[in-house]
Amino acid sequence: TAGQGQQGKEGREQGDGTSKEGGGGQTAPGTGARSAGRGTGNAPPPDVPDGSDDDVVARQLREAAENETDPELRKKLWDEYRKYKRGTR
Repeated sequence: TAGQGQQGKEGREQGDGTSKEGGGGQTAPGTGARSAGRGTGNAPPPDVPDGSDDDVVARQLREAAENETDPELRKKLWDEYRKYKRGTR
């Protein structure tokens, strides 16, 4: 039983190391979501501003629209972004 406990502990330590590495890797893609979205052909429509003055909610809507692969849903997200931006002026 002591051997199993030790083996379980080693497994958890390895798992912790993996999750820490994964956690660090998860933040990097999140910070570059805009450029990643634009790089995949999901650039904002021409009438959408550059987003330099976006608040948290607008930024989340923008990133969701840029990263969306379904064209219909992407269109709806950009519409929501426009509505939100109009309401915050």
